[in-house]
Amino acid sequence: MYLKRIELEGFKSFADRTVISVERGLTGVVGPNGCGKSNVVDAILWVMGERSAKSLRADAMGDVIFKGAEGRAAAPYAMVEVILGDEEGVHAGPGGEISVGRRLFQTGESEFLLHGRKVRRKDVQDLLMDTGLGVQGYMVLAQGKIDAVLAANPAERRSVFEEAAGISRYKARKAETSRKLDHAAQDLARVEDVLSEVQRQVRSLKYQAGRARSWLKMRDRLKELRVRVGLAETAHLAERETEIEKLSAEVDAQVKARKDERLAADARLTDLVAREDSARQSFERVRGKAAASSERLAGLEERLRGLEHRKAECEEGQGSNQVALDQLVDLEESFAGETRALLKEKEGLEIDKESSQADLTLIEGQFLASQTKRREERQDLEKLRSRVLEALGERTRHNNRMAVAAKERSEAEGGLEARQRRRQEIESEAVDIENSVAAATQSEGEASRAAGVLEEKVQSLSTARDKLRASRSDLDIGIEKIRREEAAYRARAEALQEIGDEGGELPSPVRRALNDSVGESSLLLEGVVVPPPWDKLLASLLGRLQHAVWVDNRPGAMDTDGTVDFLFPGPGTNASQAVAGLTPLRVHLSGDREKCDALCRRLGPVFTTAEGASAAALAEKHPGFLFLSEDGELHGAGSARLGMLKEEETGLLARRGARKKAESSRSRAAAELSALEAQSLEISKRLAQVEEDFGPLESEYVEARGLAELAGSRKEEESARQGRRQEEVSALRTEEEHLLEVMGAASQQELEAEAARDQAEAARLAAANELEKFESASGREDEEHAELSEKLQNSRVQQEGLERGMEVLEEREQSLQSRKATLEADRGRLREESEGLIARASRLDSEIQAARIEQKNLEEGGDGAANQIRIAEENLEEATRALAEERNSRSDDSGQVEELLGKRQEYALEMQEARMRREELFRGVEEDYGEPLVALAKELEVDVSSPLSAETTLVDLKEEMDSTRSRMDSAGPVNLEAVQELEEKTERVEFLLSEKEDLEEGRRNLEETLEDLDRLCREKFLETFETVSGRFEQIFRRLFRGGKAEINLTPEEDPLEAGIEITARPPGKKLQTLQLLSGGERTLTALALLLAVFRSRPSPFCLLDEVDAALDDSNVERFIEALSDFTHDTQFVVVTHNRITMSHCERLFGVTMRRKGVSLLVGVELSEIPEGADSRSDRGVPSGPGGDRYQPEEPEIPAVEASGEG
Repeated sequence: MYLKRIELEGFKSFADRTVISVERGLTGVVGPNGCGKSNVVDAILWVMGERSAKSLRADAMGDVIFKGAEGRAAAPYAMVEVILGDEEGVHAGPGGEISVGRRLFQTGESEFLLHGRKVRRKDVQDLLMDTGLGVQGYMVLAQGKIDAVLAANPAERRSVFEEAAGISRYKARKAETSRKLDHAAQDLARVEDVLSEVQRQVRSLKYQAGRARSWLKMRDRLKELRVRVGLAETAHLAERETEIEKLSAEVDAQVKARKDERLAADARLTDLVAREDSARQSFERVRGKAAASSERLAGLEERLRGLEHRKAECEEGQGSNQVALDQLVDLEESFAGETRALLKEKEGLEIDKESSQADLTLIEGQFLASQTKRREERQDLEKLRSRVLEALGERTRHNNRMAVAAKERSEAEGGLEARQRRRQEIESEAVDIENSVAAATQSEGEASRAAGVLEEKVQSLSTARDKLRASRSDLDIGIEKIRREEAAYRARAEALQEIGDEGGELPSPVRRALNDSVGESSLLLEGVVVPPPWDKLLASLLGRLQHAVWVDNRPGAMDTDGTVDFLFPGPGTNASQAVAGLTPLRVHLSGDREKCDALCRRLGPVFTTAEGASAAALAEKHPGFLFLSEDGELHGAGSARLGMLKEEETGLLARRGARKKAESSRSRAAAELSALEAQSLEISKRLAQVEEDFGPLESEYVEARGLAELAGSRKEEESARQGRRQEEVSALRTEEEHLLEVMGAASQQELEAEAARDQAEAARLAAANELEKFESASGREDEEHAELSEKLQNSRVQQEGLERGMEVLEEREQSLQSRKATLEADRGRLREESEGLIARASRLDSEIQAARIEQKNLEEGGDGAANQIRIAEENLEEATRALAEERNSRSDDSGQVEELLGKRQEYALEMQEARMRREELFRGVEEDYGEPLVALAKELEVDVSSPLSAETTLVDLKEEMDSTRSRMDSAGPVNLEAVQELEEKTERVEFLLSEKEDLEEGRRNLEETLEDLDRLCREKFLETFETVSGRFEQIFRRLFRGGKAEINLTPEEDPLEAGIEITARPPGKKLQTLQLLSGGERTLTALALLLAVFRSRPSPFCLLDEVDAALDDSNVERFIEALSDFTHDTQFVVVTHNRITMSHCERLFGVTMRRKGVSLLVGVELSEIPEGADSRSDRGVPSGPGGDRYQPEEPEIPAVEASGEG
């Protein structure tokens, strides 16, 4: 791939369409400052996808559009197009071209073009990826970017090497693969979540299906068991009540005797506790004194060990100091000898340094004289070159005029013939086009009519389908709402039932009273039935009396830790019956008669009315009674309670009503749910039929619509084609007239330019001969100057080496003096430490003797304390043993009493349970099955007198009945559709498992792809790095004529994450960082690196924007010499002001401004210079203002008028 031409229009200062044709080799772009040379570089960056206005030397992207100038309006858009040749056919056909363009309009709209078609920026980047072309690569090197390569951090330099290694494409694929891997992980997570949810539903459905199959069997078996157990328990409970009454009387007598014995035992226990406390206090006092003495003795022993250890440390430290003192004396003697040898070596170096300095002064004088003479010769040489270039420019300017005139004449002739042929072809096609338009119009009408009929049918079905879908959606929402309501009602009913069964709503004193009472006890409201709304009114009236406990008699009420209301049967009549004509509250109560009577006695005379107004009137009339209205008002003498139905429902009656209401609501919701599901199923069937009919009809309509659109498009194409042909014929006639005028004017200009060109060529040949003679003499002077430069460099290196040696000796001398002073200070310090250690050891010895004396005294006093502890301990053990014996005896008696009380309570509970159980049996069977127990027994053919068979016991039947009931209760509602739902969910699970396997396989493939891309990128990067590293040093040494440079990877685990470190040492200098290099050295170092990259992976072309600005003439020569090795593989376009760079270019383009603000381009092909001329002078073929190329008959060169440079 290579660059063929660049086309600009309306871009920055290039207002007119300008074509820059680029051939292989080195091309120069020259011109004065501000004429628009660098705009050519900006155009290349812009068309390759640069999005930063700052990088294009603009404040905003709209600034790249030509803004207008004196006498010129602003351009409506900016457009740049680059045409690349592709001889290998990698991106286009063999020998084909690639056209990449970009266009920006004043409205802000921007577009990229590929072969004239609109594409995305990413498409252009993908096409040029790994070619070395792109805004992030090394295609454009400006003076600031050259320095940025070195100023960048190690990680930022990677981009140049990655582009050279060709891994940019792989990195893009890796990024895309990583995104796909993230998406796959997200999809897999979603599938796993759905799969987990469906599997959970499958497990639930399996369980429901199993319960549905066994539910009917359990129901029938439970009915039979209930009848048999009820009959058997009724007879058994009657016998058990008589037996329990006898056993309870015996236990009461035993409890009274045990209580008398406990009072005597309490007195003995109090006396023994006092004796035990006195003995314990005496023992603690004696033991405390002994413990203090033992602790003091242990402390003295520990102190003695510490003092002896510290004394040993002092003696050991004094010995170590003495050894160190002896070693310091030996070191001082050694330092004295080393100092004498160092002084002798320093005197020798002083003599060598003086001799080297004299030689260096002599050589520097010779070098300066040679340099002055060489500079003067260079100035003369530049003057001669300027004369040659001026003559060459004059000749080329006239040659360009002739070539342009010849080209215009030739193009006009060819254009005239082409337009005449084209006009004849169009006129012959006119009849065929008219016939095609008529046929297309007829086809369009027929197709449109057919499509219209089908469209009406499709719209009708679509409307019906949408209505059905909306109906089904509404039903689905209603079904889901009813399901949630049914579940909520069921949960509330179960929760209320569970609270009632566990007694969680009862205060703790009430629960203790029910559990600990002697005799039969239960809640007052158990067995009392109150219809609504009197249940809520009674609950408000009772308050905490809802939790009252019912006992057999007054002695059954017992004291508890809290307030408890007890009610029991009592004499007396209900006062409510004393008022004739009024309805007492007792009329609304049913169930247990005794409890209802006791409740009414506790409340007093309460009468009921329908309305609150009548209740208020009756209260005034009968001040001794209370009147409760059905609408929630309670009136009495001097009091009234209103809004009782608005209170929050609490208490037993409220929860009982709430549970019944929840069960009723659940049943109603279940029925409504069944009806809605049936409607949804019917709508789904109708919708399936409509969708089945809709598919084929829609396909038929789409096909007909496509035919109609195709016919319409064909008609429009033919009509447009007819109009274009007519417009083209008119335009061709106008162009033919214009071309005839152009041909006459071009012929006259061609004759005039030819005569002027011959005259300019004679002047150029004379100046070129004189230049060649002068350069031959200058070459010999250059060789002599190079020899003096090398000798001067060697002398300076030698002198620097001697100076560094002297500095090393002085540093060694200073080090010896410092170490000697340190040794003397250490010796004094060690002597002081030794004297201090001896004094400290003496003090420690005195402290050790005193501690040993105190230790002996404490050991003698310890024997008397041991005897006192032993006596106190014996007294304490005797008191403790007597107390324990008494408590064990009391515990046995207390256990017996507790056991008797427990039996009495058990008998009372068992009696109460037997009575309640017998009633509950009859009531429960009748409530569940709607028939009395005896009637059910006859229906099931069960013997009332003998319900149990010979081989079956009551326990067996009860266990079976409890088990059956428990299984039915825990099963809850039976889902008869569970089997069908289970099959559907199972199929769904299999599908999701398949999807999961596919996603996991895809994820593994993506992970393997990432590993392969990493491996491939790593291999290519390391291979390129090794290649560039070797070539970098070679090119560096060539540009600097010596020195050393290298590039290294930063120490990262993965080479793909490592940065690039650069070190450079120009000849005669120490190895130093890049920031310390001069501007020219930094430029040459960066150029060496980039040229090494080019060598490893040549870019099709490269633009150098004034990269030689920081280089002197000799360095420019070296750079151009090195650059010439790359021109076979890479096209270089150099924007420069340097005459040496210009002289080495094979062609030059001059940029000037004949009109202020508008750039104009002229060109010259220097390769056409004759052999007799200067081989390094510019030679070339010019291009006119439009940049159109031509092939001249003779060499020619233009004068770049606005530039003072060649």
